[in-house]
Amino acid sequence: MGARALFITMPVLMLALVAAGAAHARQAWSDEHAADLADALAEVWTHGLTPGHYPSPEEVTALPAGPERDALASDAFLALARDLAAGRIDPRQLEPDWTAPARVPDLDLVLATALRENTVFDTLEGLGPSHPDYMALRRELIRRHALLRAHTPIAHGPWMEQGDSGERVDALRARLFQEGLLAVRGEAGAPFDETLRTALIRFQARHNLATDGVAGPSTMRELNTPPRHRLDQVRANLERWRWVPRDLGERHIRVNLADYRLEAWSGGQVERTHRSMIGRGYNRTPVFSEDMTFIEINPVWYTPTSLGAPWLRRFQTNPGYALASGYRLVDQSTGAVINPSQADWANGRYRVIQVPGAGNSMGEVKFMFPNIHNIYIHDTPERALFDNVQRNESSGCVRVDEPRELAWWVLQGETGWTREAMEEAFDSGRTRRVWLRHHIPVHILYFTVVSDRFGNARFIHDIYNRDRALITALDADARGDSVVEEMAVIHPSSFETLSVESSSG
Repeated sequence: MGARALFITMPVLMLALVAAGAAHARQAWSDEHAADLADALAEVWTHGLTPGHYPSPEEVTALPAGPERDALASDAFLALARDLAAGRIDPRQLEPDWTAPARVPDLDLVLATALRENTVFDTLEGLGPSHPDYMALRRELIRRHALLRAHTPIAHGPWMEQGDSGERVDALRARLFQEGLLAVRGEAGAPFDETLRTALIRFQARHNLATDGVAGPSTMRELNTPPRHRLDQVRANLERWRWVPRDLGERHIRVNLADYRLEAWSGGQVERTHRSMIGRGYNRTPVFSEDMTFIEINPVWYTPTSLGAPWLRRFQTNPGYALASGYRLVDQSTGAVINPSQADWANGRYRVIQVPGAGNSMGEVKFMFPNIHNIYIHDTPERALFDNVQRNESSGCVRVDEPRELAWWVLQGETGWTREAMEEAFDSGRTRRVWLRHHIPVHILYFTVVSDRFGNARFIHDIYNRDRALITALDADARGDSVVEEMAVIHPSSFETLSVESSSG
């Protein structure tokens, strides 16, 4: 495209667009350019965007060549380009803790280049994320439009399990067939057999539910989610992808909070996956991106004020227990470790640390990517909690399963480190900080619809209840209907895999 990347936030971008408005209006649009723009506008819904936010294709093509069409087409191109490149919604409006930067091209140059090289449609398509997950969600959006009128709700009733039969079992089978989890719909009255149970387990696994093969309350809630809401969920997650930096890094770590999943990527492939825990209640883990600069093996835990206060009281009432649990009392003025029996509780200012050991709250290692949230990835002594289906268990940080394996992935390529050397460092029990020559981008993200390894969409419980606000924001101030009811025509120059047939859901 020839566009040069600029690092600018959305408010700055808006000011730049206003200042450049006169220049855009002077761009001349030929009939061919206008037709290509009309094709792009006809496909905005495949990106989860609302057609009513832009001029209709007919508005653009109906105008004769001249200043009026030039102004309308330039404004439409610019608005769609902005939304595809950086998202329609400023994420900070919905998530005040958001700190990931918006990176967008110089849209004035993009517009001029597209007109000069006759690439209006392709340029707009190229501004959206090219990540395979984004493409998978676009395919799922098309499929969900086709399913809007085919949804079969399941009547409320008792739990269903293997051996049951009746109309509700028939409806369950129909729903799983619609989801692409059964090859055939089956006959009315057929019993709940092993084939149906296997399909239900697959559905439960997709949605992070207990995989017991029983249609209980949680499973029924997911099965009966209205098709319109599923479609809107896809739209919300397409928008989230537009917020994500286009270059995630050749080698990077990606955490999807909603999926309780950490992935280590290299060369466009997932090399490791780890179960994770995220913040609970008011300690929800924020969304942001920063570079990992060091790891700490056998770390000391410097307790924050909120978590250290109970242990300060414990040092006054039962210091022996606190010491046996690995905690130490530190003078904030000098940094010296203080014997609790000699502490000046009336005048001293103390904080609590926990030395390395089996019960250390940081576990064996922490992965540090300095950020304003003071959030990082670390091990935990409470590893049994990783077996829970929902794992919002932490005080805000991301806890990770199999931490030594992740540490080895991080240290590969660092000078002087072998697997044996790393194991010796862990087993020594001494704290060791390892600065990384090759910094690793860490992206803490939140997606409630993801692509599985087969390119099919998987819906995840919205643990932080963020989808509805985003869907509402996407639909705000629409000029027309907020959702397209019928399938739209896909422009032939669009990518060939964008079709209903290419996705089984």
